[in-house]
Amino acid sequence: MTEEKKAQIKEALRQLHAGVPPEQVKDKFRAVFEGTDALEIAKIEEELTKEGTKREDMRKLCDVHMAIFKEQIEKQNLNLKPSQPIAILMEEHKIMTKTAEDLLSLANKILKVNDLRYVSEDIHQVEHLASEIADSNKHYLREENVLFPMLEKHGITEPPAVMWMEHDDIREQERKLQEVVNDFSETNFENYKNRLWEVAKNLANLLPSHFYKENNILFPTALSVMTPQEWVEIRKEFDAIGYC
Repeated sequence: MTEEKKAQIKEALRQLHAGVPPEQVKDKFRAVFEGTDALEIAKIEEELTKEGTKREDMRKLCDVHMAIFKEQIEKQNLNLKPSQPIAILMEEHKIMTKTAEDLLSLANKILKVNDLRYVSEDIHQVEHLASEIADSNKHYLREENVLFPMLEKHGITEPPAVMWMEHDDIREQERKLQEVVNDFSETNFENYKNRLWEVAKNLANLLPSHFYKENNILFPTALSVMTPQEWVEIRKEFDAIGYC
């Protein structure tokens, strides 16, 4: 990337940080955004953080950045073998998203019912889905303990840090889900269904947004900087942690 292009994109992101409407920034810098890839975005955000942009601010604006670069990043074709670590993570993203959608659907059904007898089977299904969601922690551990440190070795530190912050938010909702399931009793059905609906809604919102960022920025960045031998080592460490 030329220094001129880098300076222009950094200026565009600074304007976003200052509150300029995204569509206005997008129109003004459209020509600059053309052809910008995930690695370039990651490196620019890295520099902005070093120049003083707070990590929490960068996280809040990540969704805006994604909207701005949406057209460019969705043109990326990763073309991965199913056994490649990133392909595995992306496949898990699909399954985890579907699980959250199923949980939301069940929570919505239960919310509308006043008589527990009509949803007893659905409540058992909620327990099953909650168990699957708890098992997904291995997915986050593989990213945090294997993928993120490898990215940091290549000088990519901020995107993994922001994604880890989002992992913590997701884990908090998963913890609340386990509490709801464990606290269930016939006498607190009204409280149960309201708490279940709230946490299911939060997970259904958090997961797709988080996975979109990883699929379109973090993972393409990793594929751009890591060597074939590093991917062999990553796969071995992934296998040791296990899959969800």
